[in-house]
Parts: sequence; C-alpha cells; structure tokens
Amino acid sequence: MDISRFIVKRIGLPIAEKVRGWPLSRYLGELEQSQWLSPEEIRAIQDRKLASLVDHAYWTVPFYRELFDEHGLTPQDVRSVDDLPKLPIVTKDVIRANLERMVSDRFDRGQLARLSSSGSTGEPFTLYMSDAEKARKWAGLLRFWKWAGLELGDRYVNVTGFPHGAFKKGFFWRFLERRFSGMMAVSAFDLTEGNVDQVVRRIQAFRPKALRGYASSLYSLAKLVTDKGLKLEVSAVCTTGETLFPFQRELIESCFGCRVYDGYGGEGMEVAGQCGFGNTYHVNAEDVILEVVDSDGNRCPPNREGQVVLTDLNHYSMPFIRYNIQDVAIASDRLCECGRGLPVVEQVTGRLTDIGVTPSGKVIVVHFFTGLFEGFSGEVKDFQVVQEKPDLFVISVVSVGNPGSVVQRIHQAAQAHLGQDVTVEVRPVSHIPLTKGGKRRLFISKCGMKAAGISLGD
Repeated sequence: MDISRFIVKRIGLPIAEKVRGWPLSRYLGELEQSQWLSPEEIRAIQDRKLASLVDHAYWTVPFYRELFDEHGLTPQDVRSVDDLPKLPIVTKDVIRANLERMVSDRFDRGQLARLSSSGSTGEPFTLYMSDAEKARKWAGLLRFWKWAGLELGDRYVNVTGFPHGAFKKGFFWRFLERRFSGMMAVSAFDLTEGNVDQVVRRIQAFRPKALRGYASSLYSLAKLVTDKGLKLEVSAVCTTGETLFPFQRELIESCFGCRVYDGYGGEGMEVAGQCGFGNTYHVNAEDVILEVVDSDGNRCPPNREGQVVLTDLNHYSMPFIRYNIQDVAIASDRLCECGRGLPVVEQVTGRLTDIGVTPSGKVIVVHFFTGLFEGFSGEVKDFQVVQEKPDLFVISVVSVGNPGSVVQRIHQAAQAHLGQDVTVEVRPVSHIPLTKGGKRRLFISKCGMKAAGISLGD
C-alpha cells in the first residue's frame, strides 16, 4: 500500500472519524455493498427511508408540518416513492424565505454547520447540516471516486475556486487535513497563459493520480497545456460543480490521457456519478430520490428532458423533500451494463438559467452557443452569452487577433438562429471574469424558464 494512502486510511481517517463523530467507513462499506442490489431492493431501501424521513419532517419541522396540513396530508399518505407526487415541489425562493422554519426541532442549531454558497445566479443559498449528514455525503463522494479507480489517500489535485475541506475551523485540524489527505489545491483564478508553466510544474512535482475540479477549470487547464505544448498525464479526471459539455470532455481526455468521470450534486447532496461504462450517470439512490418533472411539476416519462427534483433521504437536520434544484436532466429506465442496480440518468443538461426563451417562445439552450463557438475555435479564446431581457442577447468574445471579422460572423450566425424578434449584441472584451466561486458561465439567462413548484405567495 502507498505510504500516503496508508497514513490516510489507517491513521488520518480514524482520527477524523473520532474527532468529528463521522461513521464514514461504515457508511462507505454499506454503499459499496448496496450498489449491487437489484433495482427492486434499492427501491425498497428508498421507500423505508422516505417513510421515516416524512414522519420526522412532519413532527419536528414547522415548515413541513404546515405544508402537509395545508394540502390535507398526513405522514401516512407518503410511504413510498410513488406517493411523492402527492406533495408539492419546493423551490429555492421558498427555502430562502423559510430557512429557520425548515430546521428540525430535534437538532441544536449551535451544533450544526451552516453552509452557504453564492449559487449559479449569485443569490446566496444557505442550509444546515450535521456531522453525521456530512459523513454520509462524503461516503457517496468516495464511492464515486472508487468508480474512477481512486482510493482514499491517493494523491489528487483539486482545481476549483475555493477547495472545500472536512474541517472548517481549527488551524491544526485544517493543517493535518491538507498534509495527509493527499490533496493539492490549485485555484481556478491562477490558470492563465502567464503562469500555466509554473502550475504544471507544481502538479508534476506532486505526482497526483487524478485531477478533480470544475469542468470549465479543467478544460481551461487542458487548453493551456495543449496550446503551450506541455505534457501532463494522470490516471483519471473527476469533474464536478458544473455541466460538462462534450467538447470539454473531448479535450480534457485527449490532453491528460485518461477518462473523465463526471459527478453531479448540489445543496449538500452527492446526487449521481459516472461509473466508466459510457457517459451515463448512476443516481446515489440509497441516499437520494431523483425525479424529473415538466414545467407543470408532472413526472416526465423516461428519456424525456425535464427539471430535477430531489429528496435527500439522510438529511434530518434540515430536510429537503421534493426540492427543485433548478437543473435539467434526462432520466432512463434502463440498467447500466456495469451490473449495478442503481437508477440511470442519461444526461445532465444544465441549469434552468442555462435555458432562455425568446418573445416568440423559442427555447434557447446553452448547447447552441457551445456548438456555434466550436466553429471559431482558432479565433475565439473565450465567450459568454447573457440574455439580459427576452429580446436582448449580449455576447462577450475574447478573440485572437483582429476581432472585426469574427464579431460580424458571430453576430450573423447568432441572429439567424435566435430570430428577428431579438437583438443580438457582440462585444469584444479582453477577458471574461470567473464567478466569485471560480466557475465559468457560458450562457446566463436572466429571464429564462420558471422553476416548477410552489413559490412565494402560493
């Protein structure tokens, strides 16, 4: 066994489990076994966990008690996954407005971690989580890593804006985590032409087995490495935090000489990950129920695109039951050839804010723009499209050389697709800033599709 892996598994993990009260090893062991159960057996686990969660939410969470009562429901009405549509779908704005009423009375808020993120839209989103719930989340993540051939303690480079750790407080514990976790952090903000050579040398000296990070950050690293004629190879790349587009996967795999394993999650949930058999995703179904619904909140049939609604089966401190995470995906009713009984998601398409609607009702998706700019790969370094109003699309372009001709051709192509009922503005810029979290947004609609579910005022 590699010395760093030995230290993490035999020394670091037991210490962390004891200090934090994390039964991480037990949770991971359970998931390693249950993934091979039949779909029917996994559904039975979901039904059992859901019934327990609903009972808990009704009796200890003011928000859900009121929600059930308003709709004439009792916990006995929701005993299985098939019963979930009886409940309304909860949206982000409702959770923001009722945050303190969504925390269970059985938990001491002072003992819970208060986690916040700016979100893709820049609006803050806050949730509470216990240490045991964090351990369950990490167990789901580690199972995904195992699918990529990674073991706890393997060296990896984390390429994000602000890498997350298990320990938020205490310099000593954070130092030990950085020293023994096998992780080296690289900030997405440091990925520039001027210092990519230095970044690559740091990574090479660290000798990681894998790279992990935002899809756009790893794509940017791959592009810089390729353009500079550098060489950097690892055994696996794990992308997370953003939609992974096909053109990004292609370049990342070509540059780093390995397969990309994409993961999907949010709001404290590890939702789905890729096992390596094709590019589909397995739902972390022992922990999460994933539904795909249309704009009216009705469940979509298999292989039809819709909005993602999640129920976290382990989150008791602040339950998420039928929560619209504002993502778009396609679920399937088939099984993966790997033999796991976990449900399959064919594709994670993107965010609702990655989808725009023109005044004539034409639906505009981010894939049009990624396809459009593939044709300008040698002339455009970076781009971003913002739908400011239903009839106004602003395209920022970082071009190579004289932007005049490029701007004109981009304008013509975009205008022809978007339609004559909208105005298209193409603006040459020197750079496109990352979000506060270090992500790269390719398409932002400020007036896109509405999230299905109850909202403020309902």
